[in-house]
Amino acid sequence: MDSFLDSMVIVKYIEYNYVKEQLRKKCFDYIKTLTTKILISFIVKEELRRVILQRKEIYECVLKKIKDPNYEIDYKKTNFLNKGTATFAQDLYLKVKDSDIVKLKEDFDSEINFLNVSLSVFLKNKVNEIAISKSDLDGFALSVIHDFLSDYADCRVLTSAIQMQQNKDTFFFVTADKHFSPNEYAFIEEEPRLKDYKFPKLKNFLYEN
Repeated sequence: MDSFLDSMVIVKYIEYNYVKEQLRKKCFDYIKTLTTKILISFIVKEELRRVILQRKEIYECVLKKIKDPNYEIDYKKTNFLNKGTATFAQDLYLKVKDSDIVKLKEDFDSEINFLNVSLSVFLKNKVNEIAISKSDLDGFALSVIHDFLSDYADCRVLTSAIQMQQNKDTFFFVTADKHFSPNEYAFIEEEPRLKDYKFPKLKNFLYEN
């Protein structure tokens, strides 16, 4: 079957080149060995860009706090951070605060450049089809899915995957996101208001051995 990839899977696939962790390995191995088509939506493409911008802003906040320990990492004053990523930035600061700031900045810049280049290569060489932009989203399906999933970005990604599924043979919706648990996904599939929609088959690496 073809595979619609969530942004999290793509990021972890790319990151496996320098972080040899088990979940990233699952994502890497899956994509590397695929012989069928890779599908994404413009929603996923936009989310991928946002993930890199968010990572860049985390590193900028950490560097600012190293230069000025009184600097407060406040997600409300940032462009891309939320409460969780701001906490991650604070924890990262505590780990690296005694590092050489020049070398640290070089490492951060190198990672962001690697992510940008790797993503461009991935989109060009791996992805077979991109469809469904924000303006194409099915407002009704999006609203119903939002009743189940609190994260609006996740709702948009799943809605776009479902819309792509309507005129295709069943494909996998591939993710590594805890919000798309098998139980939650089953509840959405069984929702009477969505009975006329064809769903992709869930593949979530967080719930696979």
